[in-house]
Amino acid sequence: MRNLIRNCIYQGKNMLRDFSFSFWSLLYPIILVSFFNIAFSGMIDMKLENIDVGIGENSSIEHILEEIEFINIHKINEKEIIEKLDNEEIHGFIDDNLDIQVKKSGINQTIIKEIVEQIKQMQRLNRPIENYDFEIDYIVDRNQKANSIIVVFYSLIAMVSTYGTSAGIVTVSLIQANLSNIGARISITPLKKESFLLAGIIVALLLNLAANGVLLLFIKYILKIELFNEIKYSSILIIIGNLFGVSLGVFIGASNKKTMNTKVLMGVAITLFLSFLSGMMGPWVKVLIDQYVPILAKINPISIISNNLYRINLLQSTKTVGSGILILSAYCLALISISYVFLRRKSYDSI
Repeated sequence: MRNLIRNCIYQGKNMLRDFSFSFWSLLYPIILVSFFNIAFSGMIDMKLENIDVGIGENSSIEHILEEIEFINIHKINEKEIIEKLDNEEIHGFIDDNLDIQVKKSGINQTIIKEIVEQIKQMQRLNRPIENYDFEIDYIVDRNQKANSIIVVFYSLIAMVSTYGTSAGIVTVSLIQANLSNIGARISITPLKKESFLLAGIIVALLLNLAANGVLLLFIKYILKIELFNEIKYSSILIIIGNLFGVSLGVFIGASNKKTMNTKVLMGVAITLFLSFLSGMMGPWVKVLIDQYVPILAKINPISIISNNLYRINLLQSTKTVGSGILILSAYCLALISISYVFLRRKSYDSI
């Protein structure tokens, strides 16, 4: 136990002295999330605003539109329609035949179209129009569209939680005689590789978790973005995501004879590719994956983390959390076990 603590202290000091570790694990995620916030500013927590709708002087649906709180009615004649639309004084015009005239497409124009479609449907069914609540569905639709942008932030958090990959690679390099002077010394001493490797995994996990904590505090208190409503399961997912990242780094470090820089590039490439598939570059990627290759979302570790963070915090659903944690745990166990086998087989003709 004493040796394990001593190894943890040594490796902790070693990683903290490494500027690249501090930059990529702590500073880079903060820079990245700040750019994301600027890019998506105004699209998060979007609220339903008033929609300006033009109608004729004697429109038959005036009394219906008056009951919808977010609709502003403008009575105009046919000569003014084009001018009002060009000047964006109205978002759309509804004529007596319930046909819609718009200048451009957008959320407001879509909502106007949906309202008109509901009016037509109620008329065809001969049902009293006052029985229908036109506000509920459209508010949900718009807020759900805004929430899809949040997927990008959850994917970013999932990606950052795997940034222990670099620390895992460094940990393995320290016990390989052909990659570091320290590894050469360890190889000719009674010091057990298992103890040194375990200490490296613990240190990498704790330091990356600390960096994640700084990032989450930055998002909540500086950027004022509220992402987490369910703390327990979110914390478990982030912790196990960190463990997966470290395990992946250990596996990359132990499984090949490439240089240190090449291994780090391999780790970066893998995490970026998995993050791309999880929707970090845009929600449309996630939609395409779910539609055409749904199995990828179920086995991609970063997708597992981001999808579950989204479900438990925005949809209040914990249905897939258990299976997600089980799959991630299996990945970690498999990667560490295989890495240990690789490390035990290593021998050197000379050091």
